Amino acid sequence: MKSAESKKLKFLSRLNFNAKSSGYSQIIDSGLTMRSLILMTVLIIASCSNPVHQNKGEKLKIVKSKTKQTERLSHVDYNKIFENDIVDGVAVELLEIGKLNIPTGKIVVCDPLVLPNTPPLTKTVRPGKYPVKIYIAKTKQSGDRYAVAKLEFSSKKADKWVLATQDGDDISKLKGEDAFFGFPVDAGLAGFFDYNAGIEYNNFEKKFMVKNPGGNIYDDFLAAEFKKNAKEPNNPNDAGDWINFKIPNTSNNIMMFQSGYGDGTYPVYWGMTKDNKVVSLVIDFFVLLQPAEKQ
Repeated sequence: MKSAESKKLKFLSRLNFNAKSSGYSQIIDSGLTMRSLILMTVLIIASCSNPVHQNKGEKLKIVKSKTKQTERLSHVDYNKIFENDIVDGVAVELLEIGKLNIPTGKIVVCDPLVLPNTPPLTKTVRPGKYPVKIYIAKTKQSGDRYAVAKLEFSSKKADKWVLATQDGDDISKLKGEDAFFGFPVDAGLAGFFDYNAGIEYNNFEKKFMVKNPGGNIYDDFLAAEFKKNAKEPNNPNDAGDWINFKIPNTSNNIMMFQSGYGDGTYPVYWGMTKDNKVVSLVIDFFVLLQPAEKQ
């Protein structure tokens, strides 16, 4: 492609030739016409040197900026479960299992029998003791199923439900509207506990196993604790579905409870107000208010 400078020289020579050959030399002498020609010359020279122009055949590239997604919202409004006795045609019952001590403000959500060393959630809360509530779906086909577990920090109503994450989780990498980061369940149980409580529980379990080599922490210890909360203690098939377990020789406890229909991967959501104040933390066990294709 010819340079911008050669374009300028070529244009000026054309102006001179056209003026002489067409008898316009007298017109060029007039101030008004000369000013007009000078203005035209400046505009054309400027257009030749404009950096927006590309080489012939080169397309102008348009860069589209993308805003990185920082939160993923639940498709479910859990207030519908909290505020109604019947949801999806299924009766809902509230079970309050006590308060959870959270001295560090760091919360762990996991299957406590399989992965008690799970890292805490990224977001923290004000240290304190908070109630844990279980919303039980009384299904006809599968009996009582824990639909949602709720750790309640405030009586305020949540306006949105934001996916809880751990360090390293990148929301922008989730593909599809239903994708989520969740925690795996392999023993049919889920739990809430403080980060320090997890460390203390691991120490307790290690000491227990030293005293009971070849034993099993659930069969040899926790099963009896669960049985204390059975609805029908004399029924051998009712093993109990939850415990508020106080770790021996500590001030901390762990909440363990049935995980919906059993093993799987379940999401955790922060209940938040419009001004982004945290009011609760919930586990969705995919029992109620699910899309038709998931039911």
